[in-house]
Amino acid sequence: MISNPSLLSYTCIAKGTVVLAEFASKEEPGIEDVALRCIENTPPHHSLFSHTVRKKTYTFSIDDDDSLVYFAILDEAMEKPESLWLLNRLRSAVEDLVRGGETLTNPSPRCLQAKMDPVFAEIVGGVDVDLELEMDLVGSPRSVARDSRNPSIDSSKGRRASLMPLLGKQLKALKKKNKRLHTEDSGDVGMMKETSEKKVDLCGNGNGGVSSRKELRNGLLTDHHHHRQKAKQMWKKHVWFVLIFDFCICAVLFGIWLWVCEGFQCVNG
Repeated sequence: MISNPSLLSYTCIAKGTVVLAEFASKEEPGIEDVALRCIENTPPHHSLFSHTVRKKTYTFSIDDDDSLVYFAILDEAMEKPESLWLLNRLRSAVEDLVRGGETLTNPSPRCLQAKMDPVFAEIVGGVDVDLELEMDLVGSPRSVARDSRNPSIDSSKGRRASLMPLLGKQLKALKKKNKRLHTEDSGDVGMMKETSEKKVDLCGNGNGGVSSRKELRNGLLTDHHHHRQKAKQMWKKHVWFVLIFDFCICAVLFGIWLWVCEGFQCVNG
């Protein structure tokens, strides 16, 4: 069964545009007409197709061999593994009927309704034991083999227990997935909380943060003053270097002039 039957609005088995069996939620009148229009427009060249619009997911599982379409209208909150299990459950039930001698060459509308009602009841969680037994009496090989393996199938508890392996695996898988998601969410919350605490400390919320901010500000001012003094000293050294270099050049040129003029004779002349 699905975990939340209220998320299932409609499901059916169809061949072409002929609906062989269907289940419709009583809370959504007129859903059958919407489903029929969807079936009439079944997407070609697909084995599985899903489309979500206005919080409803329309899912097709298409069997090209015998032109059967397994269709469901679901709430978008239903998880994909659960919707796939629903369609696969319908497929396995129809295959059992075909192996038991059911012919679907020229089917009439709702021809499988009575035989599929127990499956629909199983999916939504209201398994009818008498209907389940009638379905088994159709003669499917799986039901005969199950009767031979399980002597307690004559009792109502035995019949209900025969349904539990399939449903139990699905429920266990869903529980494990939900538990894993809950664990991941808890870890994410813990990491966010730790990160927020670190941000609070860095931003300076609290007495410790105020003192840290003051120390940081004083350190920045001291460092700025130190760099400023260092830059001033380097500028002074550069000025002195330029002046000394210019003086040396002037002295050399003056010496050359004295050598050429043999003293100050050029001036006297």
